[in-house]
Amino acid sequence: MEPLQVEREYFDHSLEEWLKLYSGKVALVKGEQLIGVFDDEATALEEGARRFGKEPFLIRRIIPGEQTVSAPAYTLGILRANPSLTIIGQGPDA
Repeated sequence: MEPLQVEREYFDHSLEEWLKLYSGKVALVKGEQLIGVFDDEATALEEGARRFGKEPFLIRRIIPGEQTVSAPAYTLGILRANPSLTIIGQGPDA
């Protein structure tokens, strides 16, 4: 099973109903549960991190159509605290 597959399927299944109630907002989903609806991704991410720590959760804007999903923190190694990956242009010597 792919990461967040359950959450993505639940989101897709619920999207039609949520569009009527929360169009344009951002959903925070864990498992098959809508945890909350927020005005922006940053607030949803903050709440997801507070509630679930390092456990995976889905945040996605409630809009019609396909959406591109990215996990920059994961791909940059930030979630694993991978010191071998450096972000150029950041830090005291930048």
